[in-house]
Amino acid sequence: MKRLLIDLQHSLAQAPEHQHAHLCCEMVYVRRGRARFTIAGQDYTAGPGCLLFISSLEAHQVRVLTEPYERYFAIVSLAELNRAFPHSALTAVFVSRPQGFSHCVPLQGEKAVADAIFSRLTEEYARDLPGAREMAEALLKALLVLACRAHPENFRFPATPGARRVWEAQRYMEAHFAEPLTVAELAARFYVSPCHLAHSFRALAGYSPKQYLRLLRLSYAKELLETTEASVAEIALRSGFSDVNNFIRAFRLRYGEAPGRFRRRTE
Repeated sequence: MKRLLIDLQHSLAQAPEHQHAHLCCEMVYVRRGRARFTIAGQDYTAGPGCLLFISSLEAHQVRVLTEPYERYFAIVSLAELNRAFPHSALTAVFVSRPQGFSHCVPLQGEKAVADAIFSRLTEEYARDLPGAREMAEALLKALLVLACRAHPENFRFPATPGARRVWEAQRYMEAHFAEPLTVAELAARFYVSPCHLAHSFRALAGYSPKQYLRLLRLSYAKELLETTEASVAEIALRSGFSDVNNFIRAFRLRYGEAPGRFRRRTE
């Protein structure tokens, strides 16, 4: 059975400055200490009680400012999140990036509750008990509700039928990015014009549909380079690129180096 929480850790270890991105979404909760987060080009100073939400396509860096730096970090499956909370505004914080969005949600007024939820989540993740999945879903939902109450502007769900179709188009792209797919075909599938889709999609997700599709493909390709021995040509095809040279150019533009060099450096 697929897991909602792909990874969940509690750590006091020294955290070196780093930059990375995941195909899945991430939450980081600071229990003690302070750290500087740079997420998609935006800087945040996060102290005790701060919860940070990072989408699957957002590169991020972390630099510890005050020790001891105690934190929880969780890798969440977006597909399983959408399954667990279908059509819920609680999932918007992982993917929607409207104007004024903040990745950092301070929960100082509910810090004791958030501490307890993360502690119990960690226990449930580590122990394969009956009903562990249902318990994890309930705890995660309680955590998201706390964050939504603290900063409801970060949990905007499309209200109009047209905006909702754009949201559904985004979900479709996340599930089918490796298949041949054009913006025109996507617009037709969800009964909107390509122009409306492009404009509304950017307002909702922070990217154009074409940019979002390419980022999904590149993120998956990067993951395959790190975790498989497949050739660059095979990875390009599995990620949705029909031409390996186009894939290499796009990868170099996104990550600053060719796929082959990236693989050798990270081996």
